[in-house]
Amino acid sequence: MSIDTLFSSEEFRQVGHKLIDILSDHLNQQAKRERPTINWHDPLSENIKWQQPLPTQATLDTDGLLQQLEITILHNSLGVHHPHNLGHQVAPPLPIAALCDLVAALTNQAMAVYEAGPSATMLERQVIAWLCELIGWKTHGITSHGFLTSGGSQANLTALLAARQVSCQKLAKSNIWQDGIASSKLRILTSEHMHYSISRAAGIMGLGTDAVIQIACTSNDAMDVNALKNAHQRCIQNNELVVAVVATAGCTPTGTIDPLQAIGHYCNKEDLWLHVDGAHGASALLSAHHKIKLAGLELADSVVWDGHKLLYMPAAVSAVLFKDVKNSYAAFAQEASYLFAEGHEQEFNSSYRTLECTKRMMGLKLWAAFSLYGTSGLGDLINTVFAKAQLFSEKISAHHDFELLMKPQTNIVCFRYIRAGLSAIELNQLQFNIRQKIVQSGAFYISQVAHHGKLWLRTTIMNPLTNSEDFDALLQRIMLST
Repeated sequence: MSIDTLFSSEEFRQVGHKLIDILSDHLNQQAKRERPTINWHDPLSENIKWQQPLPTQATLDTDGLLQQLEITILHNSLGVHHPHNLGHQVAPPLPIAALCDLVAALTNQAMAVYEAGPSATMLERQVIAWLCELIGWKTHGITSHGFLTSGGSQANLTALLAARQVSCQKLAKSNIWQDGIASSKLRILTSEHMHYSISRAAGIMGLGTDAVIQIACTSNDAMDVNALKNAHQRCIQNNELVVAVVATAGCTPTGTIDPLQAIGHYCNKEDLWLHVDGAHGASALLSAHHKIKLAGLELADSVVWDGHKLLYMPAAVSAVLFKDVKNSYAAFAQEASYLFAEGHEQEFNSSYRTLECTKRMMGLKLWAAFSLYGTSGLGDLINTVFAKAQLFSEKISAHHDFELLMKPQTNIVCFRYIRAGLSAIELNQLQFNIRQKIVQSGAFYISQVAHHGKLWLRTTIMNPLTNSEDFDALLQRIMLST
């Protein structure tokens, strides 16, 4: 077999056109609800089917490969563009963003240093500048910066590493990166409804998960500011150093946004690093109607913002943003002469500031979406799914067979089916059984969440094509499944 065959531009053209046709049909069938949301199979039985011998000989059968891709892969994938996909905070990606990922894959810009990805570097810097501007830092005359990374968990870890370094240097005169952790009294204060990546980051950082102090929330799942103040004062009394306060803009269980302004004012007054995990909810900044919910975000020292949630990007792309540009260098401080050049290029070498060395051209898809649709077009997506979450919550509240956990603040709606005469344990089991039947039927994909001892059905309205009839059909399906 000729090596030229492996890199044939003409074959790429022909196979690419066929692949785009297959994917376009797949997208159309989901939008028209012509296939199941999920083609459920038991994973144990599926695993047996995938125990195939290692291929050793070339077949060059691209048509056969495309057929397998369509039948085996696409038909057995979760339909993220299906209006009945209501499970998780995973975007139905904008098609143009998916095409940009193809460009990123083929050009394969490593991006460790500027010269390994010149246009990729500039794209990313442009997108980061736009996101910082949306937060409001530019209007305060602050030079802010950040970078894109692979997912919110890595972004939260990076921000907390920077917070630890800056806080310890400022308050304990300690260089944690160089000297290591000399104290076991470093603490992170965060909501009881934090994303698990915060606790995981504490473990990775060597602080231990017990260093994370969970702050009680109010009845609508927002952090109680008085409880935060009390916890901070206890840390002072115990000679414990708070390296960061972590607020949440759109918590994973219910989508609630913490009172960022009150938290920000307190942190600024007490000289505490404020990190906001806005992985889900920061995109509300694009909505003229909903951005008020994020008032105070500009007071944060660092913010995480996921593109693969409400910016409708393919996974994974997350921004970790720093109010003060110099703090974007604080997480990592090592040298590698084979990578890093001296002089003015240093600020353009992303590996100075990221956990990743090689990373893909993540900024292209975000740049394309902003360039094509603007903040107004992307904001319309936010307005649409938030409004549909409100509509669904109203339908649930009006139905005597269902109980709503709380009014949605974003696009997450939690509820449960009620049956008289059941104990608390039996009601929880009922919700579990309902979800299992719904998902395995393929009709809808929904998730669940445990909240103060009760199990709730959880829906995340990500698809702007999901409509009122889809909500009615889900409630009807739930009642029939019992």
